[in-house]
Amino acid sequence: MKFINRCVITLKPKTEFIDWVESLDVELPEAWDLEGGAYLFDEHESEQGLVDGISDQARSILENEFSVWTEDEDQWPGPRDFATLKQLFTLHIAVAGFDLGKEPLLRADVADLL
Repeated sequence: MKFINRCVITLKPKTEFIDWVESLDVELPEAWDLEGGAYLFDEHESEQGLVDGISDQARSILENEFSVWTEDEDQWPGPRDFATLKQLFTLHIAVAGFDLGKEPLLRADVADLL
């Protein structure tokens, strides 16, 4: 087991997000419990510093989550801010991360993986 110097934020879709996805013409998941992303943030000296970091990245997080379901940005909910992130997802913050994988970590820009 290896410690990683990141806080881990996981998102779990709330009813409002699920309702939005169900309004799209997409294949729906069998279990919403398995949906939602995980995001790594730098360690922070204070809880407020971490919350500020999440708030600063709220737009990017939301756009990433929306793009999973449709690339048509006209269909994405707005505004894309921290309040909307908290409205659509339950956020769980873990202040320590541990890597249990055997393979080396891959680090790449998402655009490079497409």
